[in-house]
Amino acid sequence: MRVKRYVVDSMPDALEKIRIDLGKDAIILNSKPIRTGGLFGLFGKQRIEVVAAVDDKGAERAPSASPARQPDLPARPQTGSYAAQQAYQKAAMAAAAQPAAESEPTGTGTRQTPQETAAAAPQADSRPDRPPAKRAPSAPTAVAAAPDADSKQLADEVRDMRQIFEKLLINGLNSQLPPAIQAVQAHLAKQEVAEEVTADIIRKLLLHGEPSAQWTEEEARQAAARIIAELVEKASPMPSRIEPGVKYAFFFGPTGVGKTTTIAKLAADSMLKDKRRIGFITADTYRIAAVEQLKTYANILNVPLEVIFSPKEIVQAMERLSGCDLIFVDTAGRNFRNDEYVQGIRDLLRDDADCLNFLVLSLTAKYSDIKAIIRNFGDVPVSRVIFTKADETEAYGAMLNVAYETGLPFSYITTGQNVPDDIVTATPALVANMIMGD
Repeated sequence: MRVKRYVVDSMPDALEKIRIDLGKDAIILNSKPIRTGGLFGLFGKQRIEVVAAVDDKGAERAPSASPARQPDLPARPQTGSYAAQQAYQKAAMAAAAQPAAESEPTGTGTRQTPQETAAAAPQADSRPDRPPAKRAPSAPTAVAAAPDADSKQLADEVRDMRQIFEKLLINGLNSQLPPAIQAVQAHLAKQEVAEEVTADIIRKLLLHGEPSAQWTEEEARQAAARIIAELVEKASPMPSRIEPGVKYAFFFGPTGVGKTTTIAKLAADSMLKDKRRIGFITADTYRIAAVEQLKTYANILNVPLEVIFSPKEIVQAMERLSGCDLIFVDTAGRNFRNDEYVQGIRDLLRDDADCLNFLVLSLTAKYSDIKAIIRNFGDVPVSRVIFTKADETEAYGAMLNVAYETGLPFSYITTGQNVPDDIVTATPALVANMIMGD
């Protein structure tokens, strides 16, 4: 690991120097305002001290068989940050582990110095009746194991600390950010985007090739929207709509998120636009009048409906609807913390090639609850996510948080109760516009 200290006028200047000197994989270990110049501590100029580090890839290479000199240790950062001191100590330990491992012989229980090894070599060569000993093939692997393990552990710890340092950077030095970037940060907070996601977006804005300090607020918003679209597209590379090859679409989620109404919208859309023959199966016999609600939609659309009372009955229901092109399966909305309900959903869903399992989430829910829902349904094969009730909230950051933290792909967003109009495909551009729009 290489550690370097910078004294700069602003954070964009520091990030530019760090990117040039240490590369894009560098992380900021510590930053604090300082005063330089002046007389007796007075009239000094306000500046920023930044300590950055990068994992040295060269330390991960296997050491050679010849003795190596003691590598130069990185200069210790002059900072009071405990995290920076710990990073320096770990870098020093990783650098010192390489020569120590090289001097450890394999196959013996004693330690030899390089001088002793060189002195013993002529004696071995002077015996004509004894061929030179071959090096054990496992020796390089054994020698390389120790530094490789240390380097991997250090790299893991650096990655774990990255999010913490990014949040400290954004929260502690937001007054040093350009005004346009500060406006983007405030807007993301208003949209309830998670702190680590906001920190990543701000970091990418500051590392942008253009001079971010000269951006207007509108330019900064547009750049942030492009970054958000890239993050969402990374999680949702597949088509948002239901593909023609899909025959069974299962819908599950907590209570009151609008699963049945969403099914009616998609069913009507598939009939009118794709000309597909539709069928309904409902397992929602727990909620009062749930069957009647889906039956009303079935009568309006003139499609068949099957009611099942246990997961075992779904096979027969599918056989009775074998003439349909696409079958929508509605499940009961129950408390997602109920393990018995989650197990029932798991038994009902299918993970076949012609099946899609939609997790339906409401944008009016707190993101902490959304995370708990996704975690409790962790063993359920989720194909895509549908977000509902976008018309009942002004904060859409939960969608970006889900894409960033879980990688689950999006499918649709519902914007009202009108069937079949109030539903749109969740494209990356739409999600970015909803978050960064006015």
